[in-house]
Amino acid sequence: MVKVYCTTTAGRSCDLFDENTKIREVFEHFGADYKVGTNSIENVRITKEGLEKTLLEWKAGDVCHLSCIVKIDNAARMEVSGAAAILISDVSLEDWKRVEKYAPEALKLFDENGDADFKVSTRGSASGTITDHGVSFGAYSNKEGKATVTIMLDTGNEDKVAAVKELFGNTLLDLNRIEAKIPETLKDIANKEAEIGKLITEA
Repeated sequence: MVKVYCTTTAGRSCDLFDENTKIREVFEHFGADYKVGTNSIENVRITKEGLEKTLLEWKAGDVCHLSCIVKIDNAARMEVSGAAAILISDVSLEDWKRVEKYAPEALKLFDENGDADFKVSTRGSASGTITDHGVSFGAYSNKEGKATVTIMLDTGNEDKVAAVKELFGNTLLDLNRIEAKIPETLKDIANKEAEIGKLITEA
């Protein structure tokens, strides 16, 4: 049997499954809206064909993690202001730094070969950077404390909103896949710290 943790927009659940259970059937068991959500197993993207693979075919071990994230209102977004595009995370810069320090693997997405092909970090330039393979937050936050990245556009007189969608749309979707798991990751970090704290006392 495989112990599967499934993270959805609504939260995280856990149950046991036979290794010959298809990924689609696992999502259906948890009530995950996999037809419209962004799906992954151990941070590896699940294609339409991958939904029909079994846990065994995905080489799941005794424990594995699935996620099905549907875009929600409180997600990372981009705003166009003049010649600048501003990415606004729904996660504070301090929380990004905390996760990067204690759970860096949570900030990565992997391809089917197990190679990291998208990553979030807090070690970018002061204004931050955005590429097809990741987002690096710099030193800036907005007035609510949310991490931001500002990119200057070189789009002339063309539709700047359309240009941002073309340039950064997929990056924004990948960022939101990671962001959706940050609250649970922060809880895990806090629980671990509390457990460690109980083991350390002053004589």
